[in-house]
Amino acid sequence: MKITVIGLGHLGVVAACCLAQEGHYVTGLDVDSSKIAGLRKGKNALYEAGPGMWLAEGVQSGHLNFLHTEEFTGDLGDAAVIATGTPASQGGEADLSQVLCALHWIKTLRPRNTAIVMKSTVPPGSGRRFMQQELRGIDAAYVSNPEFLREGRALQDWMYPDRIVVGVESCSQSVVEIVRKMYASVEAPTW
Repeated sequence: MKITVIGLGHLGVVAACCLAQEGHYVTGLDVDSSKIAGLRKGKNALYEAGPGMWLAEGVQSGHLNFLHTEEFTGDLGDAAVIATGTPASQGGEADLSQVLCALHWIKTLRPRNTAIVMKSTVPPGSGRRFMQQELRGIDAAYVSNPEFLREGRALQDWMYPDRIVVGVESCSQSVVEIVRKMYASVEAPTW
């Protein structure tokens, strides 16, 4: 599968490395040029056991590459994984500005038959709003696929989860199948 990971913070780098390790062709995108430069050289700033090795293996094998969003051309592939930050605002609500920026950027690309996989933490009901407002008019399906990763154990949590949660409103079997293929080598119940 061809997968694009948007947002290369902790979750995004872990997702990109793990998906590439599973044999997918992954492009990691971010707006931070210095972060991209470091990742291209195999430099890892995460406090995790293993991603440095997986990062280097992925880049060397051609299964993993990193681009600034302005360098990206072409299609997003089978899945566009949104892994941007959602820090708490002063009022305690999730700040969705990075997620909204990613969704607007995706819409400018006019993807076709791409599953937009939301891994960023967003409030309940956000997916419906995103499809009705931010993603209206494009041929893409929205999938909620939250992560349950612990810092310092994220690779292990990704590869050996106790469950994989997949939420789709339209119950499109083809979209669910895309997410299943993302996790083909992971053994866990899918909810």
